Amino acid sequence: MSAEEYIIYTDGACSGNPGPGGWGAVILDGDSVQEISGSADETTNQRMELQAAVEALRHVPPGSKVKLYSDSAYLVNCFNEGWMKRWLSNGWQSSKGKKVENQDLWELLFELAEINRVEWIKVKGHADDRYNQCCDKLARGAINKSQNKGAGDENLSAEAEDTGKFKTKGGRKLRRIGLLTGGGDCPGLNAVIRAVVKGAGYNYDIESIGFNNGFKGLVENDAVVLDDYAVSGILTRGGTILGTSNRDNPFDFRPGGSDYQETGVDRSSDAVENLAKRNIEALVVIGGDGSLLLAHRFSKLGVPVIGIPKTIDNDLPATDITFGFDSAVTTATEAIDKIHTTAESHHRVMVVEVMGRHAGWIALQAGMAGGGDIILIPELPFKYSYVAEKITERRRRGKKFSIVVVAEGAYPAGEEPIYQQKGDVKRLGGIGTVVSREIEKLTGMESRATVLGHLQRGGSPTSYDRVLATRFGVKAVELFQKGHFNEMVCLKGNQVKSVDLEEAVQGTKRVDPDSELVRTALAVGTSFGHLL
Repeated sequence: MSAEEYIIYTDGACSGNPGPGGWGAVILDGDSVQEISGSADETTNQRMELQAAVEALRHVPPGSKVKLYSDSAYLVNCFNEGWMKRWLSNGWQSSKGKKVENQDLWELLFELAEINRVEWIKVKGHADDRYNQCCDKLARGAINKSQNKGAGDENLSAEAEDTGKFKTKGGRKLRRIGLLTGGGDCPGLNAVIRAVVKGAGYNYDIESIGFNNGFKGLVENDAVVLDDYAVSGILTRGGTILGTSNRDNPFDFRPGGSDYQETGVDRSSDAVENLAKRNIEALVVIGGDGSLLLAHRFSKLGVPVIGIPKTIDNDLPATDITFGFDSAVTTATEAIDKIHTTAESHHRVMVVEVMGRHAGWIALQAGMAGGGDIILIPELPFKYSYVAEKITERRRRGKKFSIVVVAEGAYPAGEEPIYQQKGDVKRLGGIGTVVSREIEKLTGMESRATVLGHLQRGGSPTSYDRVLATRFGVKAVELFQKGHFNEMVCLKGNQVKSVDLEEAVQGTKRVDPDSELVRTALAVGTSFGHLL
């Protein structure tokens, strides 16, 4: 390694978020190793991560080649995924339309990155790497120094550190875990609950506390002790024994639910206090993007959280598969099979509308498995003329019926998705009926629409979902026991792993129109109502 090539490790830490914070960095220049650190009285974890990177890059000469290792997925993705350039062009607005925090440090970091050749590399938190561990000790030591708690104590263990209301006293191991199910229900939730309770109790003598009805139970301190007896026989059951809700946001809470309208009050402090009252050291949140986003917000308040991805839509980007998806696809496929026979008998065009929100995973896979002739998904805005052309072409070949599978978020090119209005609440749905009506107009063939709706959420989970949910639950307990918080369990390939929760709540995973799945469907004659 030449004198102009540097390797840098950085880390930030915060007690309270906001609260006292520290940062640390290790700079390697050939055989030379330099350690730097600093602290702040009132700050956030993200700000400390940024400060560490800024200060480290200030220590290398302009024009240097740098490999910078950080365990902050947000920091690394900012540069590797082009977020920084987008912020600079849109007035520092995030993809969710919110103002980006710590703009001053982001701008400094961008300038330092521009004058050097920086390769941004993500390392896993708590990685078994001496330089990464050194950074962690430097950052935490800086906090202790600022609070006059014995700076630079190399023997300070994670179990003995002060983490506010959630500290572990006397170095004892964590002994109580909380869990809740949030958002819409789906098959496999009970399998996860069972795995967490059994995995925690059998292996580590950890007690599990379940909060009823999602975040509502957390705010209102409505909870129950879950033991082996409580989870006996629930592996095969659909739904959730704890109940769930997608209308109770602790940061905007009102009795009866708010439908995510800003009409309530912030009761997040009540939720945090209830965890402390029950001596719960960490909270397992089982949910989709909305629930995991709330979990991430609680992590910023200093609550140790572990996420488990749940959604029939399979639209979370940090995991290859979510449990509940396979069960929903199986239910939709079975429905298409049954509709197939009546379509053939009556020589009709049958339109089947399935769930999935703004992602077409259920429609694509159920449509392929059920032999759908036309599959309409949000990722490929369709034209009615192409749909009608496919049906007419089939009729010319003696095919007297057709099956159309349409995702609830699909829409014609140049238009918008269709929503059903109920008071102030809008929900996706109704595209199946519209497609059926337009087919009759354009082809003259009789058409009927069937909306599967919540059938896809119910029933017993498939064997695949039972196993995946069990693996996720056991992995969550392992993370808890090791003290790896603010992470989400995920499936990568055939391995159950974990990712930073901050990374897990970024964006939506949608069908790639150029994917092998889409190309396979096209190869067997399936139409997407789109000129592919």
